[in-house]
Amino acid sequence: MGDLSANFSRREFACPHCGLSTVDQALVDVLQRMRSRVGRPLVIVSGYRCTVQNRRVGGIRTSMHLRGKAADVPGDYGTREAWIAAGAVGVGVRNGRVIHVDVTPGRRPFVFDD
Repeated sequence: MGDLSANFSRREFACPHCGLSTVDQALVDVLQRMRSRVGRPLVIVSGYRCTVQNRRVGGIRTSMHLRGKAADVPGDYGTREAWIAAGAVGVGVRNGRVIHVDVTPGRRPFVFDD
Protein backbone atom coordinates (compact mmCIF):
# COMPACT_ATOMS: atom_id res chain seq x y z
CA MET A 1 0.00 0.00 0.00
CA GLY A 2 2.74 2.47 0.89
CA ASP A 3 5.91 3.45 -0.91
CA LEU A 4 8.00 3.39 2.31
CA SER A 5 6.60 0.26 3.94
CA ALA A 6 3.54 -1.96 3.82
CA ASN A 7 1.36 0.75 5.34
CA PHE A 8 3.20 4.09 5.10
CA SER A 9 3.69 6.49 2.23
CA ARG A 10 6.09 9.40 1.97
CA ARG A 11 3.20 11.87 1.59
CA GLU A 12 2.03 11.08 5.15
CA PHE A 13 5.24 12.63 6.50
CA ALA A 14 5.17 15.79 4.33
CA CYS A 15 5.64 19.19 5.94
CA PRO A 16 2.39 21.17 5.81
CA HIS A 17 4.34 24.39 5.17
CA CYS A 18 6.67 23.44 2.32
CA GLY A 19 5.50 19.98 1.25
CA LEU A 20 8.96 18.45 1.61
CA SER A 21 8.93 14.89 2.88
CA THR A 22 12.14 13.64 4.42
CA VAL A 23 11.81 10.54 6.56
CA ASP A 24 14.40 8.20 8.03
CA GLN A 25 13.79 4.54 7.22
CA ALA A 26 14.50 3.57 10.84
CA LEU A 27 11.51 5.70 11.89
CA VAL A 28 9.30 4.10 9.26
CA ASP A 29 10.39 0.67 10.51
CA VAL A 30 9.41 1.54 14.11
CA LEU A 31 6.03 2.88 13.01
CA GLN A 32 5.40 -0.16 10.81
CA ARG A 33 6.25 -2.55 13.68
CA MET A 34 3.71 -0.79 15.92
CA ARG A 35 1.10 -0.66 13.15
CA SER A 36 1.54 -4.38 12.50
CA ARG A 37 1.51 -5.22 16.21
CA VAL A 38 -1.68 -3.26 16.94
CA GLY A 39 -3.42 -4.17 13.69
CA ARG A 40 -5.09 -0.86 12.95
CA PRO A 41 -4.17 2.25 10.97
CA LEU A 42 -1.71 4.69 12.52
CA VAL A 43 -2.14 8.32 11.49
CA ILE A 44 0.97 10.48 11.39
CA VAL A 45 -0.08 13.69 13.12
CA SER A 46 3.23 15.41 12.34
CA GLY A 47 6.22 14.04 10.45
CA TYR A 48 8.91 16.09 8.75
CA ARG A 49 9.00 19.81 9.59
CA CYS A 50 10.96 22.53 7.85
CA THR A 51 12.38 25.23 10.14
CA VAL A 52 9.42 27.54 9.45
CA GLN A 53 6.86 24.88 10.40
CA ASN A 54 8.88 23.80 13.41
CA ARG A 55 8.83 27.40 14.70
CA ARG A 56 5.09 27.66 13.99
CA VAL A 57 4.31 24.66 16.18
CA GLY A 58 6.75 25.62 18.94
CA GLY A 59 9.21 22.82 18.24
CA ILE A 60 12.66 22.92 19.79
CA ARG A 61 15.62 24.06 17.71
CA THR A 62 17.15 20.57 17.72
CA SER A 63 13.89 18.72 16.96
CA MET A 64 14.28 15.34 15.30
CA HIS A 65 11.33 16.35 13.09
CA LEU A 66 13.76 18.66 11.25
CA ARG A 67 15.79 15.59 10.26
CA GLY A 68 12.91 13.25 9.43
CA LYS A 69 13.65 11.16 12.50
CA ALA A 70 10.47 11.89 14.52
CA ALA A 71 6.73 11.59 14.25
CA ASP A 72 3.86 12.65 16.44
CA VAL A 73 1.17 10.00 16.74
CA PRO A 74 -2.28 9.61 18.33
CA GLY A 75 -2.02 9.31 22.10
CA ASP A 76 -3.99 6.08 22.33
CA TYR A 77 -1.79 3.91 20.15
CA GLY A 78 0.65 2.25 22.53
CA THR A 79 2.51 2.48 25.79
CA ARG A 80 5.99 3.92 26.13
CA GLU A 81 7.29 0.42 26.76
CA ALA A 82 5.67 -0.89 23.58
CA TRP A 83 7.19 1.94 21.52
CA ILE A 84 10.66 1.30 22.95
CA ALA A 85 10.24 -2.42 22.28
CA ALA A 86 9.36 -1.53 18.66
CA GLY A 87 12.67 0.36 18.37
CA ALA A 88 11.82 3.96 19.23
CA VAL A 89 14.64 5.77 21.01
CA GLY A 90 12.86 8.93 22.17
CA VAL A 91 9.32 8.62 23.43
CA GLY A 92 7.40 11.77 24.36
CA VAL A 93 4.49 11.49 26.73
CA ARG A 94 1.81 14.07 27.49
CA ASN A 95 -0.83 13.43 30.13
CA GLY A 96 0.34 9.82 30.37
CA ARG A 97 -0.11 9.16 26.64
CA VAL A 98 2.59 8.63 24.02
CA ILE A 99 2.44 11.37 21.40
CA HIS A 100 6.00 11.59 20.02
CA VAL A 101 8.40 8.90 18.85
CA ASP A 102 11.85 9.39 17.41
CA VAL A 103 14.93 7.47 16.35
CA THR A 104 17.59 9.81 17.72
CA PRO A 105 20.91 8.32 16.62
CA GLY A 106 23.50 7.25 19.17
CA ARG A 107 21.27 7.40 22.23
CA ARG A 108 19.85 4.86 24.59
CA PRO A 109 16.05 4.72 24.78
CA PHE A 110 14.62 7.55 26.87
CA VAL A 111 11.21 8.88 27.81
CA PHE A 112 10.39 12.51 28.32
CA ASP A 113 7.20 13.92 29.77
CA ASP A 114 5.69 17.18 28.64
